[in-house]
Amino acid sequence: MTTSPDFEFRLAAAQDDADIRALIGSVSMPGAVSIKFAREPDYFLGATIMGNPCDVLVVRHQPDGQLAGIAVRAEHRAFVNGQDTPLGYIGQIRVAPAYRGRWLVNQGAEWFREASPLDLLHFGVIASENSRAGQLLVGSHPPAGLHTRDVGGLTTCALLLRPSHPHPTPGVNVHTGSSEMLPEIIDFWHRQGVRRQFFPAYTLEDFSNGTCLRDLKAEDILIARRGSQIVGVLAVWDQAAYKQDVVESYGPTLRRLRPVYDLIARCIGARPLTPPGQAIQLAFAAGICILNDEPAVMQSLLSAAKIHAFQREKAFLMVGLSDDDPLLNVVRHHLHITYHSDLYAVSWSPETIRQLDERLPYIEIATL
Repeated sequence: MTTSPDFEFRLAAAQDDADIRALIGSVSMPGAVSIKFAREPDYFLGATIMGNPCDVLVVRHQPDGQLAGIAVRAEHRAFVNGQDTPLGYIGQIRVAPAYRGRWLVNQGAEWFREASPLDLLHFGVIASENSRAGQLLVGSHPPAGLHTRDVGGLTTCALLLRPSHPHPTPGVNVHTGSSEMLPEIIDFWHRQGVRRQFFPAYTLEDFSNGTCLRDLKAEDILIARRGSQIVGVLAVWDQAAYKQDVVESYGPTLRRLRPVYDLIARCIGARPLTPPGQAIQLAFAAGICILNDEPAVMQSLLSAAKIHAFQREKAFLMVGLSDDDPLLNVVRHHLHITYHSDLYAVSWSPETIRQLDERLPYIEIATL
């Protein structure tokens, strides 16, 4: 526990859950669709997917005990420069409006610096529209002596789901996974994931411990084979039981187009835009890994993933890839709404930042 004259900094406990959920639900993320991130019924159910350990820092205003802010620092295994190694994540930063401008971000960064290995590489993702967060964390004076490196943009496409047919690739068969196939799937991820910076190094235990891949079942993993060989994998991850993206409002363009969009959506069998105040019915594409980045295999898997998600009554499939990832060109051919973010490598060690090579990054957006 760390104490300042006006604020108490400590790790979150079960008794903080209600206040954390209230704070997260009160702060919206800007964009074409302004979103509030609800975490019902228990914030900590979703925290575990960010990593182990997952340190949730809470900051309380000492005079009245009000929750002033939260932040998360988590670790998970990932491929960095082709090596299976711990990778940190810093994010989920929320500061209550009444306490902004009180240097809480700086103090929180100092707290994390004391609590984590100084040479550990972390990453952070900041929405492009959130210029204030970008200035605070990666501006000319990053907090607590952090060293940062811009490793590129991240594009997330919310793919519109509607009744559709598979998009077969000659010689390639797409089918759903099973628990018996998990060792083969994980082996494929490990052999091919090293080509991407930050690709998660999943293990069999991740599927059995019920926390870091919560609610992702083997049957939700789609596998593309050419003969007996796996040539691509893409999972459809439904997190609605513990994470919800709630529409606060639509920007001017979407607000004007919404009646037309809803009419067209009904005509083609898609779902209308989610009314403000309600959670978007969505699933995440996860573990996206294609042998040799073959576009036709990606297209077949993506088409199958859209059918898989639509059958589970989802309105959108969220697919996030690096701006420079060749697979993103396949994704963009589908009807979608686009979100842009910036990806940063972060460390308290400048040497750790300098050693990062130029592989294309891959971030599991479902865990953010």
